[in-house]
Amino acid sequence: MPRRFGLPSVYLAAAMATAATTAVPLAMTPASGKALRPAVTEPSRPYIVTARSRPDARDLVGEVRWRVRRFYTAALPGFATFLTAAELAELRADPRVLTVEADRQLHPIPVRRTPRPTDDWGTGARATVYVVDSGVDVARPEFGDRAWHAFDATGGTGRDCTGHGTQVARIAAGRVTGIAPAARIASVRVLGCAGPGSLSDVIAGLDWIRRHARGPSVANLSIDGADSPALDTAVRGLVQAGVFVVGAADSGICQVTPGGEVFSALAPQVAGAAARHLEHHPEADPSALAASLKCIPAHSAIRQNPSRSSNLLMHNGGL
Repeated sequence: MPRRFGLPSVYLAAAMATAATTAVPLAMTPASGKALRPAVTEPSRPYIVTARSRPDARDLVGEVRWRVRRFYTAALPGFATFLTAAELAELRADPRVLTVEADRQLHPIPVRRTPRPTDDWGTGARATVYVVDSGVDVARPEFGDRAWHAFDATGGTGRDCTGHGTQVARIAAGRVTGIAPAARIASVRVLGCAGPGSLSDVIAGLDWIRRHARGPSVANLSIDGADSPALDTAVRGLVQAGVFVVGAADSGICQVTPGGEVFSALAPQVAGAAARHLEHHPEADPSALAASLKCIPAHSAIRQNPSRSSNLLMHNGGL
């Protein structure tokens, strides 16, 4: 099968272009017939708005364009913006709006190490693992030329300040310790150097993957993020587009939700195993792949990292 992805430099250029397009252009005009709103004098807070359709999202962005921070073009029909209390109430009552939720910090989940499989069933050579995390140290020798900085939602260079994303990548696809030692590794940085990152940045990372993923693809999110309608929508969209998505949970058992998302405390290992399977079955859809990995259907809520007081329950696909 021909190589589906270009060289890392191509992805760097794509990342720079994406950073420019996910922020709403200053020249954007309001929807036809809408007057500009007066300057805001009361406090505003960050929110994520999910519209009922893409045309609805475009209209809404036009109306509040000067305070819109991100406009999502693929992951979901919506945007991240600042709203006053009055604007929040107005949007929640707008029939074009599906949900409005507060933007908040998401935290990396500690990853567990397990022995690398000794069999030679597969190496993940035809797959790409998108590490949605703190970045990846792509210069590590064990990654060879397989890893690159694909996208940085924080506006940086993709550098991994904390090492969490690099650890995830090593477990999933490192040459020495990885489950899929030949899989390509795309670093999608969504977390900051202090550790956590914003929900809006995580969705921006998924938005980038949705627009750029080609061929057998796996996305790993070792990040908390429970009870977020916007994140649920973005993840389901990736699954529907054919990307196998695995998120962190407190159970080592691989569990799949009705929406097709997979969860495990061994998320990087599951991501690597998925890449190995995709090497031999590149056309497998996420549901078939989950079945082949013997993931258990999860009909009840999944609790993620219950030791963290800020964590909530995940219901039907929340990360």
